Amino acid sequence: MVALLLGGCSLLSHEAPTEDVDKAAALFFQRLDNQDFKGIYDDCSKRFKKNRPRQTIIENLQQLAANGKTLDFQRTSMPIEGQGSDRTVSPVYKVVFEQMAGEVTLNFQDESGEWRLLGFAFKPRRQ
Repeated sequence: MVALLLGGCSLLSHEAPTEDVDKAAALFFQRLDNQDFKGIYDDCSKRFKKNRPRQTIIENLQQLAANGKTLDFQRTSMPIEGQGSDRTVSPVYKVVFEQMAGEVTLNFQDESGEWRLLGFAFKPRRQ
């Protein structure tokens, strides 16, 4: 009976809730402000770590953090693609840093029911 119950639980879908994307983004910006690049890297998806060297990810995070602390961020869009383990979201945030404003796109992958960073990009905008 217990074996059947455990087997049945493993068949249930464990998708990350889309409402958790903004929580993952808030944690990303908080860690960026604290220059906790190791913490961001540790929470990256396995695929991101496989495709990009650790040093490259850290250097790109340092470049983004050079814009100063995050003063405000608001999501403007959130495309969702794929299903299951291939499900990704790419929320775009209008961000105001101390020294610059722009759009930050955070790509997240659903990895075992949690949103893991798969990539990020920054497009500067004039204020």
